[in-house]
Amino acid sequence: MSTCEELVQTKEYAYIWLQRLLGIGSATAFEVLRQPTSPQRLCRMTRAELKQTGLFAERELARLDRIDPESIAQTVRYCRAHEIRIITPEDAEYPDRFREIESPPVVLYARGLPLEQNAPAIAIVGTRKSSEFGDRAAYSLSARLAASGFTVVSGGALGIDRMAHIGAMNAGGNTVVILGCGIDSGYLRAQEPMRKRAERQGTVLSEMEPKTPAARYTFPVRNRLISALSGGVAVIEAGHKSGALITATYAMEQGREIFAVPGNIDLPQYAGTNELIRDGAVPLLSAQDIVEVYIGRFPDKLKADASLSPAVKQGYAAARLEPKPSAPKKASPRAGAKPKKKNEKTAAAAEETAVIKPDETPEKLLLCSAPAKRIYEAFAEQTELSDVLSARSGIS
Repeated sequence: MSTCEELVQTKEYAYIWLQRLLGIGSATAFEVLRQPTSPQRLCRMTRAELKQTGLFAERELARLDRIDPESIAQTVRYCRAHEIRIITPEDAEYPDRFREIESPPVVLYARGLPLEQNAPAIAIVGTRKSSEFGDRAAYSLSARLAASGFTVVSGGALGIDRMAHIGAMNAGGNTVVILGCGIDSGYLRAQEPMRKRAERQGTVLSEMEPKTPAARYTFPVRNRLISALSGGVAVIEAGHKSGALITATYAMEQGREIFAVPGNIDLPQYAGTNELIRDGAVPLLSAQDIVEVYIGRFPDKLKADASLSPAVKQGYAAARLEPKPSAPKKASPRAGAKPKKKNEKTAAAAEETAVIKPDETPEKLLLCSAPAKRIYEAFAEQTELSDVLSARSGIS
């Protein structure tokens, strides 16, 4: 087994160290990764030397005291022992599309097939609480896009995400699951069979260290990667406050096309998708609407006349009715014991609404105006888009 001293010399150690210093989704990463000074050199600098570079804010330098070298070494060892690839910006597999966004991931963790650079890819996202209509639309659309040559990208959640991944795999296509938790996290155990299949037929990806639990801020920050890896985003069945709309917002900022399946204007689960169409998204009536946009860009990779076999079409019913593993029974709480603050149910609810609250309010904020407080409360740990802050705070 490699010692901590040996692992400190590796690029994997250096990039994990840098990610812990900056935090997930940091906009500072874009500037740091463009510098000639490598992370391997940065991680050997003193605090004073790091401050002199002018690259890091005080809140980032304050994290230095909490970075444990042995803990990073354990992460590297775990990945090596459990067939998890650590992908850094120095590696050929690191997606070029991630280099273009303002908050690129500093390090990625992956299982499954190697990521194909600049492949034709479409993200399919939507509500976790999908209807039969939404499930059918996600499965059919994904299967037809995969048969046409697209990689289907989504977030591995229940509902629309799940049906999109299964549709692509049933059609024999490629799919990328981008998680809002660590690859070996226990979050949403019901999805484990689908994820294991995706590791064989596609790629499971996360920028969070293995076993990192899902939290309120991890889903919105994950969504920027779903849109960034894709050439466009298709939204199916999303309510007014659905987390899928944050993915669409990131897509707009990143210059991606946005497609939306129209729905009944009287039903709340279609409020988000209908609003996207009102604001300029392309109404999505069939997979051909997407194929026609991209086939000119990828003439050697996409097919205009792809069809589905009867077996793939019939696979929808099995995918929707596939039994979900029951969660292990929990021991009854002791009398007077305090309930746990975080569990799978609350994390799943956070993924659906993507509403973020800070853990604490600095004393200086008490002197600010009421609107300033609302803006602050709309922030997570990373830089946010102005449209996202506006939506969360209710301030135009």
